[in-house]
This record gives sequence, C-alpha cells and structure tokens, in this order.
Amino acid sequence: MRKPATAGFTLVEIIVALLVFTIGALALAASSALVARAMARNAERDRAARFAVSRIELLRSQCVTATSGSETIEQMQSEWVVSRSDSWIAIAETVRCLAPLACVESYRSAVWCRP
Repeated sequence: MRKPATAGFTLVEIIVALLVFTIGALALAASSALVARAMARNAERDRAARFAVSRIELLRSQCVTATSGSETIEQMQSEWVVSRSDSWIAIAETVRCLAPLACVESYRSAVWCRP
C-alpha cells in the first residue's frame, strides 16, 4: 500500500525562498541608504541657494553702497563680488557648505540700480 502524499514544502524550497527574500531585503536597504544620502546632499544645496538669494536681496536693497565681501554663518561660507556699471550692478556669489556634506554652488545676478 502506498502512503498518501503530504502537503508542504521541502527544506530546499524553504532555503531558496529565504535566500531570495534576503537578497531583496538587502537591495532595498542599500537603495534606501543611497536615497537618504542624496536627500541630505540636496538639502545642503537648497540651504546654500537660500543663503545666496538672501545675500543677493540684501545687496539689491543696498545697491548704491553694495561692496564685495565674504562671511561664514552656520557652516556656510559665502564670497561675493560686486561689479558696477552706469545703472546696474552685477553680483557673483559662491557659497560653500563646510559640513556635514561639502558643496560649492555659484550664483550670478544683475540688478538695476537707481543712484
């Protein structure tokens, strides 16, 4: 007499399934770390852009007396150069993120200035 077949999985099938699941989980963890790093880098670049826009707006409001200079605030180093023409000023600014992620961003603006 034959024994009836029992339902279930073999040990080999279970090991293969665990292996596939583990590889998928590790790939997901690795990609999430890359995404987190990219988001942190973009946050620093956004912070640098806001810093530069703030400086350019300040120079725009003081266009008659605007001068070149540099400053460091909250791990952001900013250097700007003001060039004058008859009725406008050109502003070139470089912002460096010092920590935790290094970045260098350059911005340019031309501002019409009434004396």
